[in-house]
Amino acid sequence: MAQSNEIIIFSAINDTETAEELVTGLLEAGLITSGTLFPGTTLLYRWEGKINLDEETKIIMKAKRDHYDKIEDYMMHRHPYKMPEITTVDASFGSEKFREFCRNKP
Repeated sequence: MAQSNEIIIFSAINDTETAEELVTGLLEAGLITSGTLFPGTTLLYRWEGKINLDEETKIIMKAKRDHYDKIEDYMMHRHPYKMPEITTVDASFGSEKFREFCRNKP
């Protein structure tokens, strides 16, 4: 599989409506190719010395690597968390037909 310009970005929000608004805004701005929401995921984490368990909507977005800085800036200004998860993974999106589809997106 050839190296590609695509990345996958992970994030999460404790409100599905806010997650939908965030992903819709990124799509409208032409910064991501797509976003998938997984409502009802469970997050366990340590915060301020104690273990917490929360329900969140996990977000997985596909984007072009050269859009990352704008995506991060967009999310940092609109995400309701103090320190939002914005994790990026390099990706080669598999089939050539799907990669072509991604290349032809804004």
